[in-house]
Amino acid sequence: MLFLSSVTSIQIAIAQTDFTTYENPKFGIRVQYPSDWGRLDLSFLGASADIDFYPLADTSGTKDVRIQVKTLPLENMTLGQYTNTHINSIEGQILESNVTTLGNLPAHQIVFTNIGLKTMQVWTLKNDKVYTITYVAEEEDYENDIQIAQRMIESFGITK
Repeated sequence: MLFLSSVTSIQIAIAQTDFTTYENPKFGIRVQYPSDWGRLDLSFLGASADIDFYPLADTSGTKDVRIQVKTLPLENMTLGQYTNTHINSIEGQILESNVTTLGNLPAHQIVFTNIGLKTMQVWTLKNDKVYTITYVAEEEDYENDIQIAQRMIESFGITK
């Protein structure tokens, strides 16, 4: 019963969290994130986007949601080909691997652990780009913000 009440209180806290919208016209992406989180956007530096969102109250610095937009390594690469290549490059233990959607496009999601960190990663392809959202936290803190990460993933849109 204690677990149920703590899950309910987490859901209530997330429902009460104010979200703000981040848009990046250069890379054609949009996402909602908690208004009390910080953002580090290095997408102006080059041909790929790398945007980190992180809770300002977390002093460990190990928890964040990262959005990346990169050019595919090979032309005409399919989602299946990219998924196989990417999964084979993961260091750590893969706990889950599922087909899903991201930005209303077919996507793939994995959850894995490595050196005390737990990571959920979702990616999709559009044109010659791979769009990836990664949520990472220390294993013992992973569940604390997973619902926020999932809400960010659900709000993610590709605008071009």
